[in-house]
Amino acid sequence: MFSAIFKNQTGFIVTAALAVLLVAALCFWLAHRADRRPWSHAALGAAVTAEVALTLFLPSGAAAAEASRVCVINRNYAEPFATQQGLLNLLLFAPIGFFGLMALRTLLPVVAGSILLSLCTELLQTLVPGVSRGCDSSDLQMNVLGGLAGTAIAWAALRLAKRPAISPRRHARATAITTATILVVAGIAAATWITPVAVDATSLQFTGDKEKAAAHRAIRQAFGDRYNISNVQLQAGVDDSPDTLLIALSDGSAELTWPDASQLSVSLESSSKTTSSSYPVPGVTRKPGSEKDALPIARRYAQEHYPRELRGSEPHVYPVGDRAELGWIVSWRRRNSDGVLMPMRLDVQVNTAGRVSQLLVRTEEDPHDLPALTVDKKTAQRTALKALQQPKGLKVRVADSELLAVQRAGRWRAQWLTGFETDDKSAVLEPVYVDANTGKVDPRASRKEKIENPQEDGDGQVDTTQN
Repeated sequence: MFSAIFKNQTGFIVTAALAVLLVAALCFWLAHRADRRPWSHAALGAAVTAEVALTLFLPSGAAAAEASRVCVINRNYAEPFATQQGLLNLLLFAPIGFFGLMALRTLLPVVAGSILLSLCTELLQTLVPGVSRGCDSSDLQMNVLGGLAGTAIAWAALRLAKRPAISPRRHARATAITTATILVVAGIAAATWITPVAVDATSLQFTGDKEKAAAHRAIRQAFGDRYNISNVQLQAGVDDSPDTLLIALSDGSAELTWPDASQLSVSLESSSKTTSSSYPVPGVTRKPGSEKDALPIARRYAQEHYPRELRGSEPHVYPVGDRAELGWIVSWRRRNSDGVLMPMRLDVQVNTAGRVSQLLVRTEEDPHDLPALTVDKKTAQRTALKALQQPKGLKVRVADSELLAVQRAGRWRAQWLTGFETDDKSAVLEPVYVDANTGKVDPRASRKEKIENPQEDGDGQVDTTQN
């Protein structure tokens, strides 16, 4: 995990290390002049500086975005204890509590200070433009526990050394006034600018042998022994969507639905500049120059790794980017005798060097017990248009409808998926599912496992709807 966090962050590491050393030296000098335990003060200054650097200044993918001003409230209080992020947050604040008490030798200011530092960190992460890490109650929870744990360890060590901390009563009044003032200011800021959102899970969880074995099988089938797995974490699903295994590779990343392990998506490269990160297809010696050239390369790869998905399916080739600068996607889908699109899917992106750069494969058996089709396309479109919550002042029209097999409550059904369009390109219109047997709108249907459409965004990834 540390290698992923600090990858390509040499500048930050050097700058943060210098800042930590500078603050530690300054604290040591000031404390030494006052004869106030200089080494403990230096360690406290270093711990606080490291916390500020890691939480507010460590560059991230969202650093250029504006702060979201949303605070996630996790209902699952036990979840952070089973996540790497939760334990790291705990460890980040433990030195602050420990060295805080060792340096100041007074309990209440150290406890209040570690709590307020964590609270202010979460607020700043949410409100300061350019940070955009977001506020998370799980982070606050683990930070506070870390600070309290460090303080408790220091208190016990001082007691054993017969150097007890100063009585809490000595600084109780000043601590209470300072704490109340900061809490009032933080409360006003949170109420004014931050929107709380309650969720059931927020962090990536640890995985066991079963999850890791499934990830290794999926990657091995896709690429043999070319890529090593450095980490596997579990991301809890939202609503009725499945959980996801997030797989960190030596080059690129992958996601695998869990526990069914039915859908694997892999991103090895998403740039017009081809690199050795993408997967070389054995036997391919010429670079593709068109869709016609990309198809046999993708087919050669699919025949070697996913021959079952090719049976009875038809390929379609799409350029990625305005001038296919990211290559081409070859997509195989299969329909039954009634024209219902089956859940199986295989998308292979071939870059301009003739190598596989993106992959999406859904290994699902064709359902054979679909209810009879009684609703035609036009009827489904009329029903979908009536059910659509149309924006006021916009003329909405049906773009197209697709008849596909979807799984609802463990059973497969055929439904018409109808999309819409309008002259206003900024309007977002969600598709509507209409059951092809009952003619009713499915209110539970939603887009899942979404990957951007290459024909719209040109970012080298495929748009799919989880059937």
